[in-house]
Amino acid sequence: MYKPSACLLLFLAAPVLAAPRSDFSDDRTAQRLWQNTRQTMQEQEQKVREYRLDIPAENIGQTAETDPEADQGEALFNAVNRSDWQTVRPLLERYTQQTEYDPDIALFARASLARGEGRWKAAKQDYETLLQRHPDFTRGRLDYARLLFEGRLNREATSEFMRLQNEDLPEAVKENIGHFRDSLNQRQSWQGSLSVGAVHNSNINEASGKVWCKTEIDGECWEEFSGDQPISANGIKYEAAAVRRWQIKGHHGIAARALGYGRFYRDHKDFNEHTLNLSAGYQFENHRHTFALAPLVEWNGSVGKTLNRAYGVRSEWNLDKGSWTWNTEAEWKHLSYSDKTRLLDGSLFFVYNTLSYFPRNDLMLYGGIDWQQRKAQEPVDSYRLISARLGAAKMFEAGFDASASATFGIRSHRAENAVLEQRRRDKEQTYRLSIGADRWKFAGMKPVLSYKHRRVKGNTDWLYSYKQNEVGLSLVKSF
Repeated sequence: MYKPSACLLLFLAAPVLAAPRSDFSDDRTAQRLWQNTRQTMQEQEQKVREYRLDIPAENIGQTAETDPEADQGEALFNAVNRSDWQTVRPLLERYTQQTEYDPDIALFARASLARGEGRWKAAKQDYETLLQRHPDFTRGRLDYARLLFEGRLNREATSEFMRLQNEDLPEAVKENIGHFRDSLNQRQSWQGSLSVGAVHNSNINEASGKVWCKTEIDGECWEEFSGDQPISANGIKYEAAAVRRWQIKGHHGIAARALGYGRFYRDHKDFNEHTLNLSAGYQFENHRHTFALAPLVEWNGSVGKTLNRAYGVRSEWNLDKGSWTWNTEAEWKHLSYSDKTRLLDGSLFFVYNTLSYFPRNDLMLYGGIDWQQRKAQEPVDSYRLISARLGAAKMFEAGFDASASATFGIRSHRAENAVLEQRRRDKEQTYRLSIGADRWKFAGMKPVLSYKHRRVKGNTDWLYSYKQNEVGLSLVKSF
């Protein structure tokens, strides 16, 4: 029986086997890390939206909605207090048809209705007109401050809330004003997370451990190829994400983002990985849309050496509809490798689309469709990856939280390997589960237990198929 030498095996698969492992593996850490950071900020915004700033009013006009003889103005104000916009619209129309209606009450109702229906610009204009006429109308100023908060005009909202904090208001309303001010301070500070912990990986080299018989004669294998055996290892992993936004004028500003992640394996240093991704540029924010466009730089290293450097540009668009959000992230970057893997020089372009839904403040569901295009100097190393994601995150009253996700992808390489006589095609599956315990938090750090299972089924089974399990226990600090 003939077994090819290791040199021949490397020749057959070159330059793919010489590539850094992350170039063809589950390189989605940056996407997952940024998605988790973004979703945490969304959850914080969802909580603040529940705080009410209404000044309670007596329900003295409940029959007025159906009794034309009753005071329509009082009924209108009560309907606004209840945020009953379906009732406000016809009441407002009937009220303005009265010969002696109060135009300021009508203006307040019209501004409130516009805000309730998501017509932010119209609401802002009406509130400003009303407050110019009546600067001491506290209820109108409360609603106006909240409108500015929702419109991401952080400086203007902070000024209004500071003024209201000194007003003679019910303690419950003052407490909620404090929540809004805290959220505004958080918006204008660095936000993100830092995670450090231990990890056990069953297959750090993503090896198949399989044998392929290329030539079989009379039931006996005369020529076979063997994939590497999986290497199991314990190590330390870290992940960090930080973002900050500066409002320049109105809805326009600057945003900076930093992502860093990696892992150490004491006994297998060749598999250590470290990545740093930095970007800063323009950002637009209002009550519905967030758009960012920024240049980026990236560095990947291992064992004290640089694997590759990259530069490029990223853009992001987020649509916020209250209980659901849509996010599209696009990034293009050019990668430059070290001498031994220079054939992998090229570009990576991806688009990630995520739809998130919040049926309740303690539950989030999401799904996504992603597309990647990798171009290298050799067509055999160029590929396209299309994938779909599903996930859920839940917070429990007992002080625990849990999240689960599944990703399914198909990777298709552009050209056939002349020696293997196949064009590489992989089917990828990744499953994640994490459980956090806020109730066991200490020094601001939350323990998180995580599990990941990944399996790849390649058409070149002996070389590219593998299974991998990873268990980790980390301490996570959010800020």
